[in-house]
Amino acid sequence: MTTKSTHVAVLFVDIVGSTKLYRDLGNSRAEALVSAALQRALATAHRFGGEHVKSIGDAIMCVFQDVAAVARACMEMQSDALRPPLEGDSTRLALKAGFAAGEVVRRDGDYFGDAVNIAARLADMAKAGQILTTEQTSAALPADLRRLVRMFDHTPVKGVSEAIAVTQLVWDQRSHTEMFSPGHVVGALRLRLQYADQECKLSPADLPFLIGRHEECHLVVSAAFASRQHVRLEYRRGKFVLVDESTNGTYVAHGEGEVEMAYLRNEPFALLGRGRFWLGSLPADQDSEPVRFEVD
Repeated sequence: MTTKSTHVAVLFVDIVGSTKLYRDLGNSRAEALVSAALQRALATAHRFGGEHVKSIGDAIMCVFQDVAAVARACMEMQSDALRPPLEGDSTRLALKAGFAAGEVVRRDGDYFGDAVNIAARLADMAKAGQILTTEQTSAALPADLRRLVRMFDHTPVKGVSEAIAVTQLVWDQRSHTEMFSPGHVVGALRLRLQYADQECKLSPADLPFLIGRHEECHLVVSAAFASRQHVRLEYRRGKFVLVDESTNGTYVAHGEGEVEMAYLRNEPFALLGRGRFWLGSLPADQDSEPVRFEVD
């Protein structure tokens, strides 16, 4: 058994909706289309210096020595997916891709480690036409590619202690132009919290963020009916999201003054603009101050 530690960029590419494809088109035709699409993706990977590690069902795993190379390979794969994989057949197949860079262990021709697990998770959470990577990996891209990156989400990964900040590489220039045109807001970038004399200024990289009455929470709230870990703040698809994890629930009001209030219990809620939330009971039923928030 040969084992070697190395730093690589790991890529997973998957065919979207292949199960339905086999059901709708039959095994022979679907297999021919899927095989042709994956072979085209592999040829692109090889052209950018990628090594084919293995095929897993209707997905492939490759490794690259260069982060920019894997990003450019993904963009070309997605562009190629706009045309049918087989001549004389009008059926198009969509791809989704996830890649991450890091230290891995190579053993008997396969690779193991956090970067492998993260890349597989990213490919799994991507939708048709998307390329997902991590904030840390995208920071290593050259300037021309970093301009195509936007914050996407946070996600837990099995075996990794903290949630991973996920970014999307926007390969379609038409979509890129639309999302980054002047005056168009791609996503919330800052969240300010104020409770009593405490103030917290958060970016997506600071999340998840815990609020409750336990001293180990990031923001400790002394409300009478607050749970030890009452709410968790996450970043999902360009939004700051409050996730209630409490026994008594959370009340959220957007805006100031007498406004409509939402009641949450064990569910997520997107925070928009500015407002307040109370842990465990209605504002009129408790003396403690609300947690005020402002998103921009």
